[in-house]
Amino acid sequence: MEPGSRPATGNRIAVEIQYDGTNFNGWQLQNGGRTVQGEIEGALQVLLRDKVRVVAAGRTDSGVHALGQVAHFNLPADIGLQRLCIGLNGILPRDVAVRNAFRVADDFHARFSAVERTYQYVIYNHHSRSPFAMHRAMWVRQRLDCNYLRSAAGLLVGEMDFSSFCKKRESKHVNTVRRIVSIDIVKDGDLIRLVVTGNAFLHNMVRIIVGTLVEMNTSSADPGLIAEIISKQDRDSSGITAPPYGLYLLKIAYNPALSTYQSAF
Repeated sequence: MEPGSRPATGNRIAVEIQYDGTNFNGWQLQNGGRTVQGEIEGALQVLLRDKVRVVAAGRTDSGVHALGQVAHFNLPADIGLQRLCIGLNGILPRDVAVRNAFRVADDFHARFSAVERTYQYVIYNHHSRSPFAMHRAMWVRQRLDCNYLRSAAGLLVGEMDFSSFCKKRESKHVNTVRRIVSIDIVKDGDLIRLVVTGNAFLHNMVRIIVGTLVEMNTSSADPGLIAEIISKQDRDSSGITAPPYGLYLLKIAYNPALSTYQSAF
């Protein structure tokens, strides 16, 4: 146990997971189709010889990737954390892996205990397509202006009603007020990375934000148009939904942080 880490409290375990979403029908179990949850639970059953239900911080859609998904479950029997990680990675297919495991508090919940979530959206911005961007980034031929994107995206930072940036059917049934803490836009060669941190996100929210910003930039709209779109609180006022394969669940933040608990590595 690292100095200052929190003591083990029971049989609840949190795991950090990475996966390539290309060949998954999303995270959540469903009738038909391969899911990340299904692979994790299947591997746990093989390793522990018992059925274990896994709960994730976020239910990523089909094609969406994760670099820092977090899930929790209760162990039916005691097992060392390193053995748990090594055993799972020996069973899991190559497009999903467990990076670390933590023995967390009994009331820890991967979804409801999260205080912030960070997503990254990657755009490949070049006049010619790249085979290396396929299933990894949204291809935009027209040259994008990062200063323009930053100016428009800055109007989305804060707590507000984001019903213009989620599926219509969701906006009718849930509270659509969310708080975006920051939107950082970084250019790296032909790649543009939009890193969005918030307390929580609506379904397709980040993808609609990206699609809207790209449409506004390519049509030379005034960056201030984003404020008008927000005020309308209507999905029809915003832009396209960017493709899922450019989206990555980057990290989930907790208080206390996972790093304060006993861990495998």
